[in-house]
Amino acid sequence: MTTPATARARRHVPELDGVRGLAIVLVMALHFVNNQIVPTSMLERIAVKASNYGLWGVDLFFVLSGFLITGILADERGRPGYFTNFFARRSLRIFPLYYGVLLILTVLVPAWALAAIDPELLDVRERSWWLWLYLTNVYLAPQATFSIPYVSHFWSLAVEEHFYLVWPVVIWWLSNQSARLACVVLGLGAFALRVYYTATAPDQLYAGVLTQCRVDALLTGAWFALVARDGAGQTRARTQQLIWLGGATVVALTLFHAVSHRGEALVLPLRTSALALFFGALIYTAAYHDGWTLLKAGLRLAWLRDLGRYSYGLYVFHGIVAYGMHRHGAAVYFGGLTPVSVVNSLAMVAFGASLSYALARASYHGFEQPFLLLKGRFGR
Repeated sequence: MTTPATARARRHVPELDGVRGLAIVLVMALHFVNNQIVPTSMLERIAVKASNYGLWGVDLFFVLSGFLITGILADERGRPGYFTNFFARRSLRIFPLYYGVLLILTVLVPAWALAAIDPELLDVRERSWWLWLYLTNVYLAPQATFSIPYVSHFWSLAVEEHFYLVWPVVIWWLSNQSARLACVVLGLGAFALRVYYTATAPDQLYAGVLTQCRVDALLTGAWFALVARDGAGQTRARTQQLIWLGGATVVALTLFHAVSHRGEALVLPLRTSALALFFGALIYTAAYHDGWTLLKAGLRLAWLRDLGRYSYGLYVFHGIVAYGMHRHGAAVYFGGLTPVSVVNSLAMVAFGASLSYALARASYHGFEQPFLLLKGRFGR
């Protein structure tokens, strides 16, 4: 039975396309600004410092994924083809591009050609089974750095894939109320694990990349999606309180961490949880509450929604482009374009972002779209 709350929750929300766009802008800022620019001016130093928080774009992707995927699952619970339709549609969306890129890097291109481009590409082949099995994050966890050349950013795709494999079963078996409780309990468990790994293995990546340490962001989005399907929902005032609470906590913990590195084992994991709460409440508000007109107008901007449309391809390709630029000395090349370093930096960032966008758009229309059209055979 479709309730009014469910019917409203099912409608397309253009603002959420803008959320995807915002998330990929943040992540690309991290890799094209923070990881590429060698600052020589105050403006560049500010840009590099600010873009360090582009990693929060991954958290935004996680929360949005949990929100959207849980909504789909809750709406389809109990219907024929629940599991088949979900997994088929997810596979058609995700696998062609992901495995297409891996096929090129690990099978189709001869080893001598890869070595001619960059010898580090051969390292991808040595670790290929971790990538093929969506275990990139498991490989990276005990490392001190993101040590798989060109494709280390696939760790977040692995986290989402693990969530997609397990969460449909949870939603199938539990009522919305029980599933919301599961979100809270499992989210607290993820927070506790992050605290543990941050305290016991601060130099490794366990706390940052393991699925069981990062799943609370996905679960936060899931909690809000389940609330959206309740008759009463979440009141506008209550949601705005959560926005201010999450935002204020993130700011306070960020400022505290900036002036003092004491208590990192608690401060950093807590900030990640607060960030998920902030993003979840913001997404819920953008989707289901009136007001916040400036926020919604911003998220409906055509260019931002366009980036959201190609965000998956942008995520896959931009990391490869950024790593290649770093390996082939893009900073040195662009640094000599003009006497003005800021102009050179802007040109380098624009080049990386434009190339990533061109690849993502070409891939979407020239390769992925035939697979996407098949999704219509498997439910809505």
